[in-house]
Amino acid sequence: MFQFTKEDRLELRKRAARQPEVVARLKENVREVMEHPVMVPKEGIANWTLYYYCPKCSVPLEFDRDRAHVHRCPACGTEYSGEPYDGAWWGRVNAQNYNAAYEMGLIYAATEDASYAAKCTEILLAYAKYYPNYQVHGDIPYNGPGRSGAQTLDEANFQRNLAMAYDLVRERMTQEEKAYVRDRMFLPGAEFLMEHRRDQLHNHEVIISSAIAVIGMLFEREDLIQFAIYEKYGLLYQLEHGMLPEHMWFEGSFGYHFYALQSFFAFEKFAIHTEHSHIHHPNYLAMMEILPDYLQPDGQMPMLNDTTYSHTETELYQYEFAYRHIKSDRLLWILNRLYEGKERSNPEAFFYGEETLPSVPDSRAVWQNSNYHTPVGTYGHTILRGSEGRYLLFKHDTYGGEHDHYDRLGISYMAFGKPVSVDLGTTGYGAVLHYDYYKNTGTHNTVVIGEENQSPAACRLLQYEEDEGTVYVTAECDWTAPYEMPDSFTIVQWKKENYKNVKMIRKIAWTDSYFAEAFYVTGADEALPVDWVMHLKGKVEEGRGAVCKDAFSDKKPFSLFHNAAHLEGKRIRTSLEGVTTDLYCAPSDGEIWLAEGSDNPSTGKLDQVIVRRRGREVCFLSVVESFREKPVIRQVEFKNENGWKICVTEQNDREQLFDMSI
Repeated sequence: MFQFTKEDRLELRKRAARQPEVVARLKENVREVMEHPVMVPKEGIANWTLYYYCPKCSVPLEFDRDRAHVHRCPACGTEYSGEPYDGAWWGRVNAQNYNAAYEMGLIYAATEDASYAAKCTEILLAYAKYYPNYQVHGDIPYNGPGRSGAQTLDEANFQRNLAMAYDLVRERMTQEEKAYVRDRMFLPGAEFLMEHRRDQLHNHEVIISSAIAVIGMLFEREDLIQFAIYEKYGLLYQLEHGMLPEHMWFEGSFGYHFYALQSFFAFEKFAIHTEHSHIHHPNYLAMMEILPDYLQPDGQMPMLNDTTYSHTETELYQYEFAYRHIKSDRLLWILNRLYEGKERSNPEAFFYGEETLPSVPDSRAVWQNSNYHTPVGTYGHTILRGSEGRYLLFKHDTYGGEHDHYDRLGISYMAFGKPVSVDLGTTGYGAVLHYDYYKNTGTHNTVVIGEENQSPAACRLLQYEEDEGTVYVTAECDWTAPYEMPDSFTIVQWKKENYKNVKMIRKIAWTDSYFAEAFYVTGADEALPVDWVMHLKGKVEEGRGAVCKDAFSDKKPFSLFHNAAHLEGKRIRTSLEGVTTDLYCAPSDGEIWLAEGSDNPSTGKLDQVIVRRRGREVCFLSVVESFREKPVIRQVEFKNENGWKICVTEQNDREQLFDMSI
């Protein structure tokens, strides 16, 4: 057994006696598969599980193992059948099976209950029986084909989970059974994955390589090991080239930052006792240590790019394995926060964590409640914090490939711990609203030109200065500057000509009660609309005029903005769970609109503010304040006096003058 030594297994049995609830939870996880006859597809008919979404609501359908041809939406109640739902249902069955097989192996390792090893073996043999009949199939965007599933990624997850399950139970299998699964499933599967791994940086290639490496080590295939770990685009190459200088995974999404680490660590859990482990590579520590700088006041990671609500705190349990092998105050601090007010009783802690976790004293956790920014002159992010759970993330990063959202210079804002105007992330990729709505510049708090997505570019932080209680942050995105695309396959989903002559600069003045901003755009085609967009959650209390458009535009995502109305008055006021937010926009020679859009999940609604102007040189000015009882601001004035100034008069008659010139 690669994953656990004899000493490890003795310790696991002791832990099982001390923490029976963890083993009981694993047994409950696998109960449905354990208690029913093994069910696997006889042909390669499993489709992409992200097709298992309601096309109207963009929410996951209810999975029922006993209903292969009826798939119900929990939001609207509609029942679907046929493709792609029936095939996606088989994809869900496969995932349930291989996850259950792995967890059965863990149960056996911790308890020596042979019944779980026997059921796991039964699943392995069933798949090995039919795997040679699985046709190569799948035409999923950005993905190669699969056999057990519709994409190479599916195949890799299938093979790796079953291979790790095999490692845990093979001591209970006969020589004939081991040869059967090796020759009919694992080795053909590894060779298929080798054929379809692409020469690119990508989380998929990490997953694919980890699967090939595990199979290679299991069956002593040096060719597989070398290809998966040491060759270009293998695991080491991905680890050393996929991390950006600011230590984030290049795809710019915390969802994929941790998804990539999950597969790196799946391999490391397997290889930890071998010469092929690289657990002490400095990039692992660097990637794990950045999260404290980004955590929101609610303890969640921000929903940057293709992050979904499935990327929850369960991702943070990876810190158990990492901390056991890479000691760091930042890693330990994440674990301390994770277990505030709850038991440390999860499989990652049980199987891979330290026996006990010390606490990081506040004197050493110097990053708490501190602002963060990548170095001036580079791309990355700035995080601004304030009292009462105030938080602003400024996204001056670089294009991240497939999972990017084309939202350079975007912001995400919270107050009193509430998501006043946070990045929406996305939903399942097979859902209609993924490409039509969430994955577009126009649904982010930035500027969009001609209602088309921003083309790839890299931003640059120009200024970070603290001045008597105000923090000034300025960043630019210059589409006229040279730019090198990431070493990753990309489908064009932007309008390059709309941005080719454009330069944008966003300047933010952040105080502990409110923030002011100026957003400059130069070089846009005068015939194209230049739209400053900001979405606000909650109920509109002030500012909505009479509805004059059912849909704001005929182009997506703006065609999905409904009940569009002109701004009435000088500000927009919303309320969200006891928090009032005022948005002041400078009067302009353009238009200010307020429309209804989808939240995430899409069954909820929010309001989209669109300030529309035209011209070669455009500037958008605004002030945002959130409060619980009484506002600090009494009046806002926008003045063009040798450059733009914003004058804020507070309720106590104090005047704050912010120089927003560049």
